[in-house]
Amino acid sequence: MKRFAVAAAILLAAACASTPKGPKANIPAPDIDVEQTFGPGEAGYPDGPLEVKYEIRIVNKATMPITLKRLNLHTVNPPGGAYTLNPPFEHSFNITIPPASEQVVTLWAHATGYGVSIRDREPVTVKGFVYFDSPEGYVIKQISQEVQQ
Repeated sequence: MKRFAVAAAILLAAACASTPKGPKANIPAPDIDVEQTFGPGEAGYPDGPLEVKYEIRIVNKATMPITLKRLNLHTVNPPGGAYTLNPPFEHSFNITIPPASEQVVTLWAHATGYGVSIRDREPVTVKGFVYFDSPEGYVIKQISQEVQQ
């Protein structure tokens, strides 16, 4: 019973830590584009662990600065394609993007490659949520995009 109480407390603390604080901002959501710049092809199509590099282009359409705080990113393709992203899926940042401007953020993610196969060059679909803070409150943007191999 004591283990259950400790586990429940840890889960509650984690849930509270990942919940945005304050009000939702009434500003235009930023545009987000994900591009894979290093993947299985550049690593020789490994059958096992690999690192995948993304460049995330964020366009702030608001009239105030926004701060990128967190990005959750995962793959939705079935295993056996180019790769599958592995935990941790959450990546923390503290990057401020000025009003009406854009910023490119680099992200390295852990993945599992499936070697050379008939599907090794098919696009990989990445989905997730991007969390921002602003002077007016928080902004959450959902993303879903195919990245080319």
